[in-house]
Amino acid sequence: MREPLAFYCDFDGTIAERDMIGAIVQEFLPQTGQAIVDKVNAGEWSVRRGVEAMFGQIPSSRMPELETFARQATRVRPGFPAFVEFVQRQGWRLTVVSGGFDFFVHPVVAPFRDSIAVYCNRLDDSDEFLRVVWSVPCDEACTGGCGLCKPTVIRRTRRPGERIIVIGDGVTDLKQAQLADFVFARDKLLAACQRLDLKHAPFHTFFDILDFLQASPCIEGGSPR
Repeated sequence: MREPLAFYCDFDGTIAERDMIGAIVQEFLPQTGQAIVDKVNAGEWSVRRGVEAMFGQIPSSRMPELETFARQATRVRPGFPAFVEFVQRQGWRLTVVSGGFDFFVHPVVAPFRDSIAVYCNRLDDSDEFLRVVWSVPCDEACTGGCGLCKPTVIRRTRRPGERIIVIGDGVTDLKQAQLADFVFARDKLLAACQRLDLKHAPFHTFFDILDFLQASPCIEGGSPR
C-alpha cells in the first residue's frame, strides 16, 4: 500500500501567478510599501510586522476598491485545476495555506472547496485604517513572527503515516518547507531549498508538478526523498 501524501500549498506567487499582497502594496502604497517589503525579504522585519505595517496605512474607506483590484488582478497559475483533480483522484489531501486574504483567495479556490481545506487571513475595516486579522497564530514550537503560521497548520492537521509535500515560492514558505518530506519550489523558496539542501524540485506551472508526480516513485509507495 502506498503512503498517502498531504500537500500544503501557498497562494501568493504560487497558485496566483503574482504575489497579490505585493501587487496591492504597489497599487495602494507605492511610496512606502516597497521599503517595508524589502525589510521583510531581508529578514529585518518579521512577516507579521511587515504586513500589519503596510495594511495599517490603508484607510478602511478604500476596502471596496482594494477588493475589486485584487480580484481583477489575480491570475491563476496554469495547471492548478488539473492538479487539484489529480490529487483528489489519488485520495490525497490538499490544503491551501496563505498569508493572504479571504477576498482574493476564496474566489479562486471556491470551485474546489469540497476537496481542499483553506487557511487564510482577513482584513477588519471597522476602524479608520485596515487591521489584519490573523487566522492561525504561531504555536509554542514556532520561533514567532509568521502572521499566519504555516508550520502550525501542518502540525495541527497532519495525519499519521502521511508524507508532507510543500508547494511554495517565498520566504513565508521556508519554515513549512523545513517540515516537509519534499518541496516543489520556485523563486526565493527555490534558492533557499538549494542553499539548505532540502529535497525539492523546481516548478513553473502546476503541469510541471503533475509530470513529476506521475513519474515519481512516491506514486507507487516509495519516498519522495
